[in-house]
Amino acid sequence: MELILRVDRRGRIVIPSKVRKALGIGRIVKMRVKNRTLILEPVEDPLEELSKLVVKTSLKASIEPGKLGRIASEQLIKEAG
Repeated sequence: MELILRVDRRGRIVIPSKVRKALGIGRIVKMRVKNRTLILEPVEDPLEELSKLVVKTSLKASIEPGKLGRIASEQLIKEAG
């Protein structure tokens, strides 16, 4: 896929929604420049990931309170590694 995008006066571009969806781009991207090429990569928002974890386990947390702490620790280790 090749697109031509307009850059506004403040240096901003809009990534079309079909491209964002196809690449899984959320609210954060990593940008780097290599050999005069701009590279954007999707990055998971750590706060969004944490909120998903809490929502996924909120019902079980009332039954198994220790499990929430273990899951959070495992996620932190995974993110740090």
